[in-house]
Amino acid sequence: MTGAGDLQLQTVDLSRIYPSGEGQVVALRPFTHTFPAGLTAVVGPSGSGKSTLLNLLAGFDQPSSGHVQVGDTVLTTLSEAQRADFRLANYGFVFQNHNLVSILTAQENVEFPLTLSGVPPRERRDRARALLAQVGLEQRAGHLPHQLSGGEAQRVSLARALVRDPAIVLADEPTGNLDSHSGQRVLELLTAPARPGRTVVLITHDRDIAALAEHRLEVHDGEVTVLS
Repeated sequence: MTGAGDLQLQTVDLSRIYPSGEGQVVALRPFTHTFPAGLTAVVGPSGSGKSTLLNLLAGFDQPSSGHVQVGDTVLTTLSEAQRADFRLANYGFVFQNHNLVSILTAQENVEFPLTLSGVPPRERRDRARALLAQVGLEQRAGHLPHQLSGGEAQRVSLARALVRDPAIVLADEPTGNLDSHSGQRVLELLTAPARPGRTVVLITHDRDIAALAEHRLEVHDGEVTVLS
């Protein structure tokens, strides 16, 4: 596993344009930025380009120009299979709709990235249980996703994102279904001292959450502005 703080996330003239009828939609205008370690909040109205940016940072989508670089690796030079392997090794994801596997228990969902990586069963169980305890769900480990509340499912998603101790975490509205206390706890876990040097990029509509971040970007009509 990559050591803490070894990977720097950056964009170079990154843009994304989608065809639309006979014209085109500029979802992201050319954007060059080095994401510092710590928490970067990305704010902006719906449809402004925030999710486009996150998908490009993850390599889920391909840019129209420019590139995303993680450490010495340029994502556009990798095949789709290589990008998937690279994400598994170096990224954690917290999705707005949780993306939990419906037939797996909370613990099995948290273990899933470790299973894909070939981690032995006992180590998988121990690490998953430790993460579930950190998010306050050790008593819900055997429950299926449909037996969890929205907030509980989001915390399982967070535990799954952190179970490999990734260098980079991308989070889409991770506090959207949580009360203020739980939301604060999520931010603490995302930026925990256990992973000094971790880069966290978080999309949020909550200005109070954004105010807690060390760094802030605003996206409007595909234009990214560095606020702090």
